[in-house]
Amino acid sequence: MGEDGSQKIVYCVRMAWVAMVAAILLVSSLDAATAPAAPLANLTIPAELGYVVETHPPATPGAPTIIHVQEAHTNPEAQQHLIGILQRLIQEHGLKLILVEGGEGDVSLSYLRSYGPLENRKQVAEKYLKLGILSAEEYLDIASDAPLILWGVEQQDLYDRNVQAFLEVESLRERLAPIVASARQAVDALEPRLFDPAVRELDAKVRAFADHQMGLAEHVEFLAGLAARTGVATGDLPHVTRFRAIRHLEESIQPEGVQTEQQAFLRQLKRQVDAASFNEFLARAKAMQEGTVRREVFYAQLEDLAQHAHIALDTYPRLARYLSYVNESAQLKPTLLAGELDQLAERLRQRLLSTPASRQLRLISEQFDLVEKLIELKLSPEEYQRVQELALAGLALHWTNFLTQQLTLQGLPAPDFTRLSELSTALPTLQQFYEAAQARDEALAARAVDKLTQAREPLAVLITGGFHAPEITQRLTDRGVGVVAVVPKVTHTSDDRLYRAVLKYKSGHGSFEDVQAVAASLRPTPADVAQH
Repeated sequence: MGEDGSQKIVYCVRMAWVAMVAAILLVSSLDAATAPAAPLANLTIPAELGYVVETHPPATPGAPTIIHVQEAHTNPEAQQHLIGILQRLIQEHGLKLILVEGGEGDVSLSYLRSYGPLENRKQVAEKYLKLGILSAEEYLDIASDAPLILWGVEQQDLYDRNVQAFLEVESLRERLAPIVASARQAVDALEPRLFDPAVRELDAKVRAFADHQMGLAEHVEFLAGLAARTGVATGDLPHVTRFRAIRHLEESIQPEGVQTEQQAFLRQLKRQVDAASFNEFLARAKAMQEGTVRREVFYAQLEDLAQHAHIALDTYPRLARYLSYVNESAQLKPTLLAGELDQLAERLRQRLLSTPASRQLRLISEQFDLVEKLIELKLSPEEYQRVQELALAGLALHWTNFLTQQLTLQGLPAPDFTRLSELSTALPTLQQFYEAAQARDEALAARAVDKLTQAREPLAVLITGGFHAPEITQRLTDRGVGVVAVVPKVTHTSDDRLYRAVLKYKSGHGSFEDVQAVAASLRPTPADVAQH
């Protein structure tokens, strides 16, 4: 849902419960019950901080749980949100053990607490957090008094191999990027000549959504509307269908009416259940408002209690509609929705690409996207799989022949494509980075579980980069621990230059001054601030 839609409705309804709970407690002089710590199966992350994207219960009851956080390295917004997530876990679940990549064994920084009072430590840590040198968990280890253990779960030789591969790619990147960029210009020049305008609009909308310049609801409705106009089927995309149904429900909800019916329901409930049950219900309402119980869990309990108290919810139609909205929203899986939206966009492209030349150009454009991401080390695991399936050794010649021919037919100048062959010779080095990254996954998962078992903690957080996240989540699940996959909220993509500078600095191949210079170049200028 868009932030101006569902979040506003949820906020209004939550605030209604707060007001009702406060009023009834005052009238009846009930003791204010403290909400119990939320079970991890019901873990909530405030929408302003991040999202729970997957939940896998442990194989056996009582087995420990790992909250696997997919981190955006050196992104200031993501790091601040991760700090907030970790603070909630510390306060509400007693989190102590934080498992991290990039190191082996005890990597805690809490010994620095003896060097100054808390406020001074916060000021210094904030500076290095903004530079990307400190991560969120390292910041908390210095700038709080929580009893944390930061434990590196790397196998050092595998990590060192990955870093060495990164440095080798860095030496190639500056040479290869201009070669690919020059060929990309030829693709860009042909697209207006060979693509239907609707294809170009579709690609522009997809890019706007990816760059957080378009909301999810607007993106879904654009794709669905284009599908309806072009006769592209969407019936086998259940999460797209569910999302649109939820949006329809959302638009029919009147928060003020829901609040009024909730008040009437609560008064009736108080008359028809015993004091202990009613007091417990108020405690759950308070816990939902505080974010320690998910709203769908609370409202499921409300329905059960209403049935037990013989209260017909259909006598409260606005409240019943809101309950349907909550239940439908809970069934929506963000990762599956994202996959279906990608499928729908691709179906639309195939429908709109009406000539063999346009379809071939689209294929080449996608291949360029993969190669550019390969060089910039931005591939997802799925994209890397696609790269492995490409015969990159022969692509340079294929690209050259097709682009030269089409540019000539369109009366456009053709650049010199001879240097594209350098991609073929660079391929093994580029692949080494991803092979080394994948080799670390098994060690990261195994060592995380080993440390969690050894520490006898019921809960730990494991923080890894996005490339590792899907495979490690699966490997953790295979080992029987519970896994809750969490992604901190990010509305602004980060500039990779800072990440590269920090990694070089930490590996001994760069300087602190380099990091400062890159960070300074990324700060908004007064003109940038004025535009926003």
